[in-house]
Amino acid sequence: MANQGSKHLNSFSNDEHDGVEYRKRVATYVDGSSVSYEDLNFVTGNSPAVLNIFVDLGRFGHEGYLINDGPGDIKLEISTDGTTYGGQHTIKQGEQLVLDNLKISKIRLTWITDTAYRVFVA
Repeated sequence: MANQGSKHLNSFSNDEHDGVEYRKRVATYVDGSSVSYEDLNFVTGNSPAVLNIFVDLGRFGHEGYLINDGPGDIKLEISTDGTTYGGQHTIKQGEQLVLDNLKISKIRLTWITDTAYRVFVA
């Protein structure tokens, strides 16, 4: 039990860190809502593909994956505000990118060479 004015928390895990950093514990799960996208023939005419996670899910996405199922490569960018995108990340043939502990409003996929992809976000 925490005493008023005290930083001591009774916890069975990471007890040694609680007194030093005094961090609140945060749930690391998301509700049951999810959205998925796929394109079995991602070609230059489909690029860029903008996946509007916030609109389709009704909230920001936080976890998921992108799998490049085709023979080519894709560039991926993530937006946290729906307007500004971060760096470009190349996903090569057969690679999977795991999305974890992110704030995702939109994902933009840019064609490099003909391929196919699947995206899941929760």
